[in-house]
Amino acid sequence: MKSQTLVKKRLLIIFTALLFALPSVSKAANQLVVFEEPATGSMVGGLTKVAADAFKSRLNQMNFLVFETNLISRKVGLNNFTPSRATVLASLPTIQSAYGDVLVIFLKSRLHLPENRNAFLQLSATVVSSATESQLLSSSIDGDGFLLPRECDANCTQILGTRAARGLAETLAMRIGKMLNAPSGAMGELGKPVNKVQFDLINFDEKKRTHLMDLLINEFPGFLSIVNTQQTGPQMRFSYYTEASNIKLQKWIAISLREIGVNPESEVDLLIKPGSIQIILTGTGKSRGSIGNPLKYN
Repeated sequence: MKSQTLVKKRLLIIFTALLFALPSVSKAANQLVVFEEPATGSMVGGLTKVAADAFKSRLNQMNFLVFETNLISRKVGLNNFTPSRATVLASLPTIQSAYGDVLVIFLKSRLHLPENRNAFLQLSATVVSSATESQLLSSSIDGDGFLLPRECDANCTQILGTRAARGLAETLAMRIGKMLNAPSGAMGELGKPVNKVQFDLINFDEKKRTHLMDLLINEFPGFLSIVNTQQTGPQMRFSYYTEASNIKLQKWIAISLREIGVNPESEVDLLIKPGSIQIILTGTGKSRGSIGNPLKYN
């Protein structure tokens, strides 16, 4: 009886551990780090921190894994708490090497103070991929005004503007999160969708593989980057970032296969679906099925 109870307790512990481990797996594909861009003027400094904390918190609630900014900064050698955008962009390869695919978000706060003292905040966020080192999307939002007394200093401004900063940051975070989770992926700098596709090239010899890769990188319009290349036996796998749709990729792949000496209609199994493209060479003139008994079944 005791042994059965002990076994049940162990199973419960294992099940609980797995249950708590599952969310971290789902978040791993949506890793973020938020850098606060230096604010202009002392009056907006405190509100910038309030906005950044609310922005990160809301993204966490949307199942994004938001890294601690100071941790990333120390890891990649960024000494300043608010490094410049140029400095962070120069460190993208290091971030990618240390943490894999990470979306870097630059958050900027601006305080506008008209003559009537009806101040309002403006927040903007720019998202850059560490994998492609390119801008994915950007968005800005203006908040509702809040009245500042004539003698209101920086501390007074922070007290009066805290609620506005928090609400504005949460709204912007929800907008950014929805855009990143949209089926089309993210929006590029010119408003074009960024398409991340996992390619599998199977049964290619070195010459055909090299030739096709050259076409994918140097001739396909909209190419951004190739990362995470792996090769095992006859299979080569990599992540391909492009502004081209899967429909266009399918057309261009057929053209490219003919260019490298492969008939796409008889020598290839081509499987294209959202997020992945698999190209399997079946061999020239070879049957894809067994010979069977053609005398009996003709």
